[in-house]
Parts: sequence; C-alpha cells; structure tokens
Amino acid sequence: MQQIDLNAEIARLRQLGSDFEDLHSEIRSLTLTPGTDARQQLTSKIVATHELVQQAMERLGALDGSQYTAVPGSRPTLEALASVALAASIAASDLACALEANPLEGAAFPGPPTDEAAVRQARHAEAVPAMAGHLADAAHQLDLAHTGCYYLASGITRDLKQHAEQNQSQATPPPKITDSQYAVLARLSAGGGTRYVISRYGVPKAIDKDRATVNVATLNALIKRGLVAVDTTTPLHQGQRLRITAEGHRALAQHKPTTAPTRTAAVTPPAAKQLAGRTR
Repeated sequence: MQQIDLNAEIARLRQLGSDFEDLHSEIRSLTLTPGTDARQQLTSKIVATHELVQQAMERLGALDGSQYTAVPGSRPTLEALASVALAASIAASDLACALEANPLEGAAFPGPPTDEAAVRQARHAEAVPAMAGHLADAAHQLDLAHTGCYYLASGITRDLKQHAEQNQSQATPPPKITDSQYAVLARLSAGGGTRYVISRYGVPKAIDKDRATVNVATLNALIKRGLVAVDTTTPLHQGQRLRITAEGHRALAQHKPTTAPTRTAAVTPPAAKQLAGRTR
C-alpha cells in the first residue's frame, strides 16, 4: 500500500475539474468554419482533451493501491474516477468525429469536369450541422467529467473526515454515565423526546416519545456532555426534539446498570380526574 498525500490529491482533482470546465466552455463557444481552420481548432482541442484524460488516469493510479483504499466507500469513488476518464475519452472521440466530418480541400479523382465551387458549398452545408452535433456531444461529456471531479473531491474529503472520526471514536473509551443517566438515554433511544417550557410559568419540562416525564436535571447533564442533542431550530415553547448522539449510544451500549431502568408513566387529564374521584 503506497502512502500518498491525500489532501494534495484532492486539490489535484479540484484543479482537474476546473480544467475540464474551462475546456467545456471553450468547446461550447467554438464556431467552426469547415476546412483547414476547423481542422486546426479541432486538433488542438483533441490534444487538450487527451491530456486531461491522462491526468484523470494518473489520479486514479495514485489513489488505487494507496492508503485511501482502506477507507469505507473508496471503491465507488475509484469507480467514479474511472467513469470521469471514460467521459473525457468519449469527448475526445466526439471531437475526432467532428474532425472526420470536416471537409478538407484537395484534388478529386480524375473524371468529368465539375463545378468545384458548388461541390464545396454543398459539402460545407452538409458538414456544419454534423460538426455542431459532435461538438455538443463532446461538451456534454466534458461537463460530466468536470462535475465528477468536483463531486469526487468533496466525497473523498467527507470519507476521510468520517473515517478519522470513527477511528478516534474507537480509540477513545466510551463516556461513563450514572444509572439515572442510563435510564434517560435508554428511554430516548426508543424514539427520542421533546424539551419544552410551560409558557405561563417558564418551567422547563421534558418527555419521551410516550409522553412520560424525563428528569430535566439529568437531561441537561446529558446535553452538556454531548450525549443528547437538541434541535434548537424550533422555539422552546413549541417543543424542541431530543435525540441521542453517537457518543450517547456508545455510553448506553457500554454501561451496565445496577438496577433496571424505570419509567415515569404519563398521567393524562382524564386519568387524573378518575384518580381524584377514587380518593374522595
């Protein structure tokens, strides 16, 4: 396994995407006049496209067999990079088809005299739409190549970050929690919960998905430690969703409670009235 600078490879992919984008713009703005002028323009674009194909293959060669192959998700990335090289190769082929459709001047075979001007005009009239079609196909493939490079650069960056976080998480022991914190995490793991305030008094409250009360002090301690996340995009008086974080799940999985987690059953208003009636 070869060790390479993956950040440098990401930068090279972004630059390759920029080069594909520039060539795509040049192809789209290309106006061809059939004959020698078109041949010269197409030749330079074909050469430039093949150079970018070579660069894509070099990036694929650098990543294949490197330490990046040990990162989860690297296989689809390498296959996508091969697709970038394919798209660019097809673009070069489309440009070559335009070159083939371009009528070049030269002496015809011996035969009866013809109106050379009329023949040239007819050949040019037939070539112009054919060449334009091949140019459009080439531009489309180059657009796919440039988009693919930017997508891959972002994807590799994301893969490396997630892989590093996973390795760090595995290397770090899970957070230690108390039995009461375990009980709250166990209840929230079943479907989250909600934190809110009673607007009249401003008293903080929290419930799980079954609307059973959650101890606010314990919940706040879990939030402070990053074991429970709160969706603060919703105002507190409307209710903010609660969910366990990855660290919270690790703590929950590793903790061995001394007692079984308990629940506080939610008491609905009708039930409260029935309870009051029995005590009278």
